[in-house]
Amino acid sequence: MLQDSLFSDYEGDRWFERNRRALNAFDPSADLPLKLISLYGLTPQRVLEIGAANGFRLAAIHKRTSAEAVALEPSAQAVLNGKASFPFIKFIRGTAIAVPLRDSFDLVIVNFVFHWIDRRNLLRAVAEVDRLVRDGGYLLIGDFHPANQLQVPYQHLKTENVFTYKQNYAAMFLASGLYHSVSLLTAHHANKELQARVVESERIGAWLLRKELQGHYLGLMVNDTRG
Repeated sequence: MLQDSLFSDYEGDRWFERNRRALNAFDPSADLPLKLISLYGLTPQRVLEIGAANGFRLAAIHKRTSAEAVALEPSAQAVLNGKASFPFIKFIRGTAIAVPLRDSFDLVIVNFVFHWIDRRNLLRAVAEVDRLVRDGGYLLIGDFHPANQLQVPYQHLKTENVFTYKQNYAAMFLASGLYHSVSLLTAHHANKELQARVVESERIGAWLLRKELQGHYLGLMVNDTRG
């Protein structure tokens, strides 16, 4: 079974129950994605977060900018909680590999999602995320940021042969030539504090990228040699 299915079927709900108390105590001032949004003065009109839990981060963004907020989340329990807590957010149950939306957004947030995705579906998820970022819009990726690519057994599903995959996910979008890097913040996974010296397994990053379908290409004049 693909590990994406495990999170849709039950582990997403279990994750939400384990972390519900921490989400209720969410401190926007310590959140790397929100730091980047504030640092660059982003005021998106439409925001999508993939893997939004109960919408806690989107609620903070909506409070600052009044943006239309859409949350995609595999956990049924998180969606129910989010609808009750933040009725101004539109919730959709689903995963990054098949997003049931046709619209594009000024800002798409994918925070600590890519490392869960089954490797057989990774490029499919990348394509889905790219599809949802409008030309000229922003993509905000948060995840582990080791120097190497790491495969780590997932401690809550050891018998299911499930792993987390730690690597630089922004690099895949940058390699397309359709995005440029606006900024990167790094911090310690445990306390989210900005630290210059963090061991590889505990370093996290938040990347802000801007999408430009044409702006990254240089036009060259080609001589017409036909007679």
